[in-house]
Amino acid sequence: MQSKNVNINIKTFDNWAISRKDIKMEKGHKEPVNEIFNIISTKTSILNKKFSFLDLGCGNGWTVRKISQNDNCKKAVGIDGSANMIKLSKSYNVGDFYQKKIEDIIFNQKFDVIFSMETFYYLNNIRNIFHNINKNGINKNGIFIIGIDHYKENIPTLDWDTKYNLSINTQTINQWIKYFKNSGFINVNHLIYGANKDWNGTLIIYGIKN
Repeated sequence: MQSKNVNINIKTFDNWAISRKDIKMEKGHKEPVNEIFNIISTKTSILNKKFSFLDLGCGNGWTVRKISQNDNCKKAVGIDGSANMIKLSKSYNVGDFYQKKIEDIIFNQKFDVIFSMETFYYLNNIRNIFHNINKNGINKNGIFIIGIDHYKENIPTLDWDTKYNLSINTQTINQWIKYFKNSGFINVNHLIYGANKDWNGTLIIYGIKN
């Protein structure tokens, strides 16, 4: 069942890459991602020295290209399950990109920043993925930070599975916070960015590797 669900999402994102829906997604995510980068800059000193960066669910790679403009970025990597999204990412010749399912990642190096925007609710075995990241994927004092629009309290997103042909793992804000804490991250914090009328906003959560 897990493989089937993941493949539904990959197929949908492959089609979105072909239709260049990724461009609209990039524009829509720009402001919350800017806020995420601001959090990394103000809550840690990571960006003030040489650092490595990993984007889980990188889409067309725009965030990797953005962080690569930082002179202190020594390595920027993007991972996505969609072959077509990775093809788009590689076409810009900035950063390193790999087609992999996030559930199957075997880390062969650790990163100072692990970032993800609008990806984690597509995944199964979220608990195992968080533990893998904390144990094997992130350097001591590194930051793991994610932004998600689909969560139980954000009502307009709760029909996205049928609306967009996706398999979605719906969680509450508190459940997402528990994933961070239970996998060993410390100084876990969250905020809601960009609330507007019935739109509850982007949930941004982050924690530090102890």
